[in-house]
Amino acid sequence: MIMDVLSRFGRLDELIQMVYHGFDRFVVLSQVDESAWTIHLALKGPVGRWWRGARSSQDILGIIGTSATPQALDTLAEELSEAFVNGELAIDDWSPKKGVNMKLTLGPTSKNPVRVPLVELSPTEGAAYAAALLSEIALQAQLRRCRLNPPTFSATTPGLPPLARVPSPPKTLERKDALNVPPSPAEALQKIHALEAELAEAKTQKAKNKSPPLNSGPKSTVVTHAPKGASLANPHKKARKYQALEFASDEE
Repeated sequence: MIMDVLSRFGRLDELIQMVYHGFDRFVVLSQVDESAWTIHLALKGPVGRWWRGARSSQDILGIIGTSATPQALDTLAEELSEAFVNGELAIDDWSPKKGVNMKLTLGPTSKNPVRVPLVELSPTEGAAYAAALLSEIALQAQLRRCRLNPPTFSATTPGLPPLARVPSPPKTLERKDALNVPPSPAEALQKIHALEAELAEAKTQKAKNKSPPLNSGPKSTVVTHAPKGASLANPHKKARKYQALEFASDEE
């Protein structure tokens, strides 16, 4: 019967939650094994105090009743896990004094809240539990290439192309920019030649823009005069000479 009851509470294993009580913050851890359902409570701060409480199979049956069924155990485990995940937790009888026992209540506003008594651990016991918890975290991190927390997103998203890698500038340029190092004489001479070439090209372009376009404007008419003695009809031929006719007078 012990194995049957606690096997129904597997969903309460390896849960962790933060609880706020006034200005104090507590870390709550839930674990289930074959012997009990165990709760650890840690006070965040420089002191590092720890409390522990457990519920056996008999305690769980006492909450449900002697006529508990597997379905009733599953329902209770689901309600407790939902209350834990949703932060429906409350700390009762909290006092900063040493050696004071407290209670952790799951589902304080529900019809059937479940309370787990907590007993404060000694500093040695608290440190031993913290070390064991860190060792488990380290073993689990090995599956994530020793990362403490799993990545929030994968390197490549299915259906989307990978992001292009932007090449970084050469280290020599970064170092010159960072230290404001002046350019070398060779670099300065190269820049001067480039500026001179640009200036010559600009002058050439400006001269082209100022020169008048070809075949523009009215054409000038050249007037040629025929040489003296040339024919007016055909300037290349000499004009014919005509001799005046003389008539004899009637008196003769």
